[in-house]
Amino acid sequence: AAVRRELKALRGKEVVTTGDGVLATFGKPAAGIRCATAIREAVRTLGLEIRIGLHAGEYKVSGAEVIGLAFHIGARVAAKARAGEVLVSSAVKDLMLKSEVRFKDRGAHQLKGVPERWRLYRVEP
Repeated sequence: AAVRRELKALRGKEVVTTGDGVLATFGKPAAGIRCATAIREAVRTLGLEIRIGLHAGEYKVSGAEVIGLAFHIGARVAAKARAGEVLVSSAVKDLMLKSEVRFKDRGAHQLKGVPERWRLYRVEP
């Protein structure tokens, strides 16, 4: 409920749930980052820590199925996050060059099922 509340408030679109996860889309990377940090804070009030991963790329939605490498990469970025951490791929960071959002480099990572290494960044408070 807390995740859906923040998605609605920040105009994110829930695409599919994955058991204990949610895949969502945003019109702009900044909106995704704002929502991710808002969700992190909302669930902390419930005594929970979550891991969030963001990636920017192309995808298609066909019925209840999400098609495209972008969602796969986003899920793999989330899997690399630590509890309470919001991680973004270099694709997101590169789109945020003129933003006030601060990032900390977390290095290059091989993401399971993805053909190349991706540089990941932690969203700083």
